[in-house]
Amino acid sequence: MNDLKNYSAWARRTALLAATLVLVACVQIGSKTDAKYSDSYSHAMFNTGYTFINDRYISSVSLRDLSFSGLAGLHQIDSNLDIRPSGHSIEVLYQNRSVGRFPAPRNDDPEAWSQATVDAIAIARSASSALADARAETVFKAVFDGVLSPLDKFSRYDDAETATDKRAYRDGFGGIGITIAKEDSDAVIISVTEGSPAAKAGVQPQDRITHIEKESIADWTQRRLVEALRGPINSAVSFTVARAGAPAPIGIALTRQHVVPETVEARRENGIAIIRLIGFNVDSAKDLQRSVQRQMRSPDGPPAGFVLDLRSNPGGRLDVSIDVVDTFLDAGSIIATRGRHPGSQQAFAASKGDETAQLPVVILINGNSASASEVVAAALQDHGRAVVIGTNSFGKGTVQSVLRLPNSGEMTLTWSRILAPSGYRIHELGVLPTVCTHGGGNLKSVDALVPAVRDGQNVLAGEFGNWQATGNVDTADRAGLRQICPSDGGSPEVDVALASAIISDQGLYASLLRQAEIAVARR
Repeated sequence: MNDLKNYSAWARRTALLAATLVLVACVQIGSKTDAKYSDSYSHAMFNTGYTFINDRYISSVSLRDLSFSGLAGLHQIDSNLDIRPSGHSIEVLYQNRSVGRFPAPRNDDPEAWSQATVDAIAIARSASSALADARAETVFKAVFDGVLSPLDKFSRYDDAETATDKRAYRDGFGGIGITIAKEDSDAVIISVTEGSPAAKAGVQPQDRITHIEKESIADWTQRRLVEALRGPINSAVSFTVARAGAPAPIGIALTRQHVVPETVEARRENGIAIIRLIGFNVDSAKDLQRSVQRQMRSPDGPPAGFVLDLRSNPGGRLDVSIDVVDTFLDAGSIIATRGRHPGSQQAFAASKGDETAQLPVVILINGNSASASEVVAAALQDHGRAVVIGTNSFGKGTVQSVLRLPNSGEMTLTWSRILAPSGYRIHELGVLPTVCTHGGGNLKSVDALVPAVRDGQNVLAGEFGNWQATGNVDTADRAGLRQICPSDGGSPEVDVALASAIISDQGLYASLLRQAEIAVARR
């Protein structure tokens, strides 16, 4: 990859992260889920969250309405509570009896509504023993779940424990590089990450951990096991494994390093490179590029083409999906994003240099291919760079911005919508495959399906014009279009076999690309 491409990818990633992905609150009070409730702690939490919503959510919202919705969430803690507007006041009732009232803020100021939320909770705690006894995290979850419930389904609150797990997947963590599963009296190592501390120490799949720091793990939970093996980068950890064929237990001492979960699996079958991408984290694009380069430099020569398997890939980091597209694209638009905040109005284009030297590419999708997966499929399809096989994708075409809250939890807000290069909005529509394999392609075997596709059966290029011309707000039209190739359980082996057959038939591959290009050109 040349220096220009390296710089371009870095610049795109920097701009996107700064604008759309992760914002960190400037105040960090603590991350204990059992912290006691306090007015000052709660004010910091609510003010941080309300400000984020007011500034960043994709549509204008009423903090008054959202605050009352959040206060209504306290009903989860004590069903006798009722906090509601009363003229220009906020009234707190307990068992249908008023226990307090105070003036409501007159505008949508986050500071004022966070203070009003704290004041209402204070009155409610004086009447409700259940609320008075509730830990801070219990209150935060009840309120924020209520605040976010009127918004879209992708906006959410995660407590510190859940948020930590998600950050670890997105950005990596201090660890040793193994995947484990707790069993009755020990834990089996399922896989070992290449180049990780565990791999360098000779840890092997199917080794069984019996002790950590000389303590038996027999009664441990999976979470306790994971937390014991993770820790600060450069810190030490020791454990004991039992290995089949080994005469005695093996003691292993390691130093934790930054570990990022693996998301790329690659193999070659019948001269075709098949790369499965199971998610989009901080290393996904880099690992995919490395896999592509290995295939291109293989002693057996470059592959005949690439199958990029995105089936059931739920997505992840948007900046990484842009770099994945850039791996296969030499020029042109990748996506545009549109939202309320000025920073959400962005466009991203490919930099020069196709890592695959324009070899054929087939992408596999299904109804669980979402978000970043759909960005990749839509961009490469619109540019005539890939044939897409499978069923209609999930239709999650929005970008979420993530804020770390003072308790180390996270608030995730939808902040923009994604437009494919041809201009259609992916959200609630998804990506239409070039070749539909709904119901196994309506045929029982790939031997029957390939001739059918060659004759135009199951080829949906003629529908692309309607797909790409649909209005960006017409929900009924979009729902109807999604029935053209609805998602189902499918026949996974048919998808892979069909992809390989299309790559092996240069004429068929070129014909399918040409049909899609003509449909896009007519748009």
